[in-house]
Amino acid sequence: MSLSDDLPADYDLAECWDPVEADEADELADPDEFLRVCAELTGFDVPELRATGMADEHHRTVLAHRVRDEHALVHLWYVGAWPGEAPSSARAHDQGLVWRTFRATPPGAAAPGHGSWAEAPPGGTPTAGHPRAGAPRGGEGR
Repeated sequence: MSLSDDLPADYDLAECWDPVEADEADELADPDEFLRVCAELTGFDVPELRATGMADEHHRTVLAHRVRDEHALVHLWYVGAWPGEAPSSARAHDQGLVWRTFRATPPGAAAPGHGSWAEAPPGGTPTAGHPRAGAPRGGEGR
């Protein structure tokens, strides 16, 4: 489920964002306060956010935008991009919290290894025709 699933099709984040008051903007200028706010919004604690290696990059991204929005901050951490923009780096996409939430690896981020196609997935059952499924191999049993 994405943040936009609950929004009408014609909803435009850019039109709905309100600039933050100067004191709130200054609050997010502090890296520690930025992480505290983001931890509260994302449901991950500060050490988990730091462990992504993206805290500094995401902080710079937020400071580069003159408007602040809770949905945009959550989107940045989960997807690795400011809403409406491409990820700032491949690493930002790969370290998105969405992958940790689903306990998944981003597609194409980590190769499974040479020859992995020849083995059944961990805990999986070999499919018909797989060498370990009992099918004859190279003339065996003929």
